[in-house]
Amino acid sequence: MSATMMMQRVSNLATRQIAIRYGKSIPMYPLVEYPKSGGTWLCRMLADCLRVPFVQYSRLPVAMPSVVHGHWSYHPKLSNTTYLLRDGRDVVVSFYFHSTPPSVTPNNAHPNRSIDRMKNLLGADADLSDISTHLSKYIEHLFANPLGSKENWTEHINGWFERPGVQYIRYEDLRSDCVGAMTRLLQGLGHEIEPERVERAVENFSMERMTGRRPGQEDSNSFIRKGVVGDWKNHFTREAAETFDRLAGDMLIRLGYEQDRDWVKSCD
Repeated sequence: MSATMMMQRVSNLATRQIAIRYGKSIPMYPLVEYPKSGGTWLCRMLADCLRVPFVQYSRLPVAMPSVVHGHWSYHPKLSNTTYLLRDGRDVVVSFYFHSTPPSVTPNNAHPNRSIDRMKNLLGADADLSDISTHLSKYIEHLFANPLGSKENWTEHINGWFERPGVQYIRYEDLRSDCVGAMTRLLQGLGHEIEPERVERAVENFSMERMTGRRPGQEDSNSFIRKGVVGDWKNHFTREAAETFDRLAGDMLIRLGYEQDRDWVKSCD
């Protein structure tokens, strides 16, 4: 780990402690998510609506009115907190592509640590662009060895879900009605924001504005790869579906993403 990354990690831990002790009075607005759920995008819109900074990649602890972003574990004294939910099947697909940029082929090594990890997991000669072949094994690995969090998708949500005082918002609702979802979130945080300001924030940080692409237009080299809901359907095999269902099927039903386990059959 580089010195910069170490400083950012220590800073993030210190910021969490500040938010726990003083976040309500400062005020600070923690946005917590499981990684790859769209948190950076939501932080930018929320900060714009509240007219406070969104401090990213800080090497120093944050202790001012601001939106702060983390993959933190639950703490009952974190105030003004929003938890962002996303379908875990889309999360694992996003993680896979994040770890396998398209320039990587069996005959073209890439000096990226994540690529080295993928090769160690799937085999030195594995075609990493063939997600259908490798997704089941990758899901198993990701749940056993979470990235960006100490907990896997199910464990992280279990720690946060149905907690008093926490505002919940779904990535899928942000994609289907962003202005409406943001308005409800702001009201839950105790802020009545003019509709025009919410609309401007949504427009300022739309996918088209940030990337020059419409949702669904893919750029696997970009941190914002595709930005659509349900992309997992394009990549899940029956084997991958059975693996995910075994590890997280109950959570899909609990969150309302599925009514029962029959979705696995659609992946034949």
